[in-house]
Amino acid sequence: MSVYIDSLEKIKRKLKIDENGPAQAFLTETCYKAMDKYVPMDNGDLRTNVTLTTNSITYESPYASYQYYGIREDGTHKVKNYTTPGTGTYWDKRMISTDIDKVVKQVQDYVRR
Repeated sequence: MSVYIDSLEKIKRKLKIDENGPAQAFLTETCYKAMDKYVPMDNGDLRTNVTLTTNSITYESPYASYQYYGIREDGTHKVKNYTTPGTGTYWDKRMISTDIDKVVKQVQDYVRR
């Protein structure tokens, strides 16, 4: 008697967890949505001028780096005030420290469907 076992790649595809597959895209989108409330906002451009790929989130505004690090690349002009409460530098890390359990649960639910 023989038992056929699918390849690891085939199993990953069935579960939608293959590299750059649907689960990765869902994780990226879920992280983007969860980070939104931590991204500084004056007129909304930083939050909306974003490019998502399967495995990356890129904030495209010219001042995105300045807002993210809280200081200009040349080391001058520190950000003194983030006007929207709860926002600030390193918004991805802020999201991870507070919301990662929700993100993981959403991705688990997605994979289980």
